[in-house]
Amino acid sequence: MGQASGEPTAKFFTGGSPEATDWSPYEWDDPIHGHQVIGETAVIRDGGTMGTHVAGFWRSGPGLPGCGPDGSCRMPYSAAHGDETIVVLEGEATITVTATGRQHYLTRGSILCHPKNVDLVWDITSPSFKRFTALWDSAKEATAMHDVIIGNIDDNPETWTTYQWDEPAEGPQVAGELYFVRATGSTGTLLTGIWRCGPGVAGSEADGSLSVPYTSPLGDETELILEGRVHVRDSDTGEEREFGPGDVIGVCAGHHVTWSALTPVKKLWVITHERLPTG
Repeated sequence: MGQASGEPTAKFFTGGSPEATDWSPYEWDDPIHGHQVIGETAVIRDGGTMGTHVAGFWRSGPGLPGCGPDGSCRMPYSAAHGDETIVVLEGEATITVTATGRQHYLTRGSILCHPKNVDLVWDITSPSFKRFTALWDSAKEATAMHDVIIGNIDDNPETWTTYQWDEPAEGPQVAGELYFVRATGSTGTLLTGIWRCGPGVAGSEADGSLSVPYTSPLGDETELILEGRVHVRDSDTGEEREFGPGDVIGVCAGHHVTWSALTPVKKLWVITHERLPTG
């Protein structure tokens, strides 16, 4: 996924799996591998309040640029445009870390945190492959990483952390629980993990639903809904939308919405901020 403008196209973003007409060849200049055109991309979120915050989908398959007749493809990629958070939605692939030769097998549900400038080779063997990608970069150098982080949307650590924060207008909030997949970025602040609500989970009703005011106080946020149904109301415009599995929700830092889980919900979240981490 290439560079975005860094300027928000709106305060509130939404999307899902785009129609075919929204896809375009994925073309970029890689400082290690040169000009590349492989697969197709569809950008859902282009911009945030700071840095580069862009999210969408990438796919490969028969007849797509750089792919074989059977849909397979080989893609060298060094994430030169920023840190990427990836969830495999369909298909299978093996990635090889160039510096170490270490390989990781990815399939549906795999999470890959790909730090900026870590060179990989993707070998996609399935007839079709699709992934969600969120990219982040800023001008402030933070923590350089030299290897990838691998997880899965079905990971279930023994300890989840209750999600608590202060809303400027409404005060302390408690909603659901989470765990971190990645807690540092190559630039600025990058946080990503899994969040859930449901029966017996902090802040949830008996049926697993919940509703909270939310201004994404930690930074621009992009969410990939994994399970359940979500309703979001934009407090400025009154716009209301409902989302389900595979949909993307994005809120810019400081923008007020009412975020409601209509059912038990599980989501992947990515939060970014240009300021450097503290502590």
